[in-house]
Amino acid sequence: MPLARFVLIFTGISFFGYAVACFVYPVEVAGRFTGYGLEAAAGLVEVRAMYGGLQAGFGVFCLLAGWRREWTVPGLTAIATVMGGLVLTRSIAMGIHGPAGANPGAAIYEGITTALAVFALIRLRGLRERV
Repeated sequence: MPLARFVLIFTGISFFGYAVACFVYPVEVAGRFTGYGLEAAAGLVEVRAMYGGLQAGFGVFCLLAGWRREWTVPGLTAIATVMGGLVLTRSIAMGIHGPAGANPGAAIYEGITTALAVFALIRLRGLRERV
């Protein structure tokens, strides 16, 4: 359970912290990391909503899952699928367009987080089968 809680809480803090930074400083944070040109209001709204709101919501969910035992498996499953989807599509896109900006580092973070979530799920399953 300590690994599961670590993955959930660390992911929650990471997502929530990045979300707040993107909402407050969309050009400086999201614009710099993504390479987006954020001169128009529509782009700023979109970045604040997706990089701020969506990521904050997922971060809070992960934090709650880290504190509520009955949410542990759903939380880890969400992390594995969300982060797995991100690393898969980011890797494919970098294969098509080349590794630009912060994408290689993001892919490493996403891959490690996916692997830790899957490993924690496997460990939890093994612990439950022993009981």
